[in-house]
Amino acid sequence: MSEILINDEAARRLREAQAQAVSGKGPAFLPDFTPSTVGTMGIELELMVLDRLTYDLFPAAPDILRVLDKQDKPWVHTPEITTSMLEVATSILGSFGEAEEQLEHIRATVQRAAFDVGASVSGGGAHPFQRWNEQRIYPKERYFESERKYGYLAKLFTVFGMHVHIGAGSADEAIRLCAWLTQRAPLFIALSANSVCWQGEVSGFCSSRSNVVGAFPMSGIQPHDFRSWQDFRDYFDRLAGFGIVNSIKDFYWDVRPKPEYGTIELRVLDTPLKPVYAAALACYARELCLEFADQAGAWPTNGSRELYTWNRFNAARDGVDAVYIDPETGASTPVAEVIRADLERLGRRSGDPGFARAREVIGDLMRDGGQAGLLRRHLAAGGGMNDLARVASEIFDAGPAPARA
Repeated sequence: MSEILINDEAARRLREAQAQAVSGKGPAFLPDFTPSTVGTMGIELELMVLDRLTYDLFPAAPDILRVLDKQDKPWVHTPEITTSMLEVATSILGSFGEAEEQLEHIRATVQRAAFDVGASVSGGGAHPFQRWNEQRIYPKERYFESERKYGYLAKLFTVFGMHVHIGAGSADEAIRLCAWLTQRAPLFIALSANSVCWQGEVSGFCSSRSNVVGAFPMSGIQPHDFRSWQDFRDYFDRLAGFGIVNSIKDFYWDVRPKPEYGTIELRVLDTPLKPVYAAALACYARELCLEFADQAGAWPTNGSRELYTWNRFNAARDGVDAVYIDPETGASTPVAEVIRADLERLGRRSGDPGFARAREVIGDLMRDGGQAGLLRRHLAAGGGMNDLARVASEIFDAGPAPARA
């Protein structure tokens, strides 16, 4: 993500220090914040690896990754904590058009690699009927350390999210933008919600995935009283002194700074069923951050953790039909109205020629209860859990819809 070039030896030392800290074998390490261009973005997607006959999770991620290793491409692929998951991450992006094009390339390439090893891949935030105890930890020291530290939670964390990185410019600005984007994070839970089932049961939530992260000790949000990068560094050092954290990866916040990339990272979204949804949602987050960046020195006035938790709960339960309480005004408004107002306002100021198309995609996404509504209708029509996983996989595999005339 970083646009700053550093020499190979410095990069090697940085990677080594980070790897040692993340694995728990070295001292706690927080890198300096890398300057970046405000509003650049990157998108990470965690994808399900599925058996093509049963549509259960399938531990073929190592095989898919080996196929992808042989290909020259502008994006990267990495393992995730269990062998039925894989992660893909875009290069640095500057517009909706770039995001849509690269995410479609990712979809097509990963799907071909999966087919080559007898598997399929899919979006979605949680597999509808997998059992956590059947999952296998990916053979990597970092993940074995997570299993030692978190026990069964490591396998329970076989859920699939989308993370959006937004260039923050400077370290202090990253803390300010985190505070603002955190207020809006429940809107992205609502928009992306598509994990209506959990461990073989209808969950009663549009996003069951959103409830899993809360089991980890450093989940939640950035403390409201932070006003600078030094505040965060002091906090990190204090927790590291207790042995609670060792690296930035130990913070499971809904929005967190990512200093080595020079970004803030929005982490609340279910992986969308279609890559174009991912592109549009990332651009929505980007435009919000550009708007916040133009409000120099302004901070949210209400950092109530209880209010945030309530908005988050409602968004996970009700999706795009939820109600959102504005932390600044106290007004209760349907999530869909808040999002439409945001998109109209941001559309008037956006310099992205593709943002109008992103707005259309989000409008389509919100219809009829969103992605969660689509999956619930399949269940109501008599589809079983296997059928639900099949539908999600086929939506992902279908690729982009034909362009409108």
